Amino acid sequence: MLAACAGAGNGAPTAAPRPSAAQAPGPSAAQAPGPILPPVGPPRDLTAMTRRPCDLLTMQQAIGFQLDLPADQLTGLHGTLRCKWTTTTGTAQEIVRMLDVSLSVNSSTFDTAYSRDRGLPLFDVITIAGYPTIVTMANAKLPICTVHIKVAEQQSVSVNYEDKTLNKSPQQSCEIDKRVAAAVLTNVPPKS
Repeated sequence: MLAACAGAGNGAPTAAPRPSAAQAPGPSAAQAPGPILPPVGPPRDLTAMTRRPCDLLTMQQAIGFQLDLPADQLTGLHGTLRCKWTTTTGTAQEIVRMLDVSLSVNSSTFDTAYSRDRGLPLFDVITIAGYPTIVTMANAKLPICTVHIKVAEQQSVSVNYEDKTLNKSPQQSCEIDKRVAAAVLTNVPPKS
């Protein structure tokens, strides 16, 4: 449905080696487990984007993902800004599709998500365009997916996607979310 979206070309997701139970020991009292992830590709810099998170998707990309414009810039955690796109339908303006993008700079949000989310019904470690990525679903029966991409040390992007038109195939929300995340990644400048 949304496969032909702008910006998803070179950022195709690829599977990274998934840690098995034998490779990922449980936490010990002395040391919390560290991520078993591929290294970050050429570092990107989110600092310029923190005051304008809605620039993480171009107008063309948002339209390609069937998101209504304009996006709403909102306050996120710890005073950060995030961006939210919604698509509504009918006279009641019911939300059928929603995308929420937030940034973490000078934070270990990605590593925390890795440690915290490993027990979710869907937890997958992949790479998108050479960047370590975590894909999660808190409820496999709902079409809500979260993708976290680590773009540099202490910098990550979280892309939350919900699409009620996928209620009969909720896992498809993650396939679309991975394409959205790849598009977002194309708009994050390289670290100088």
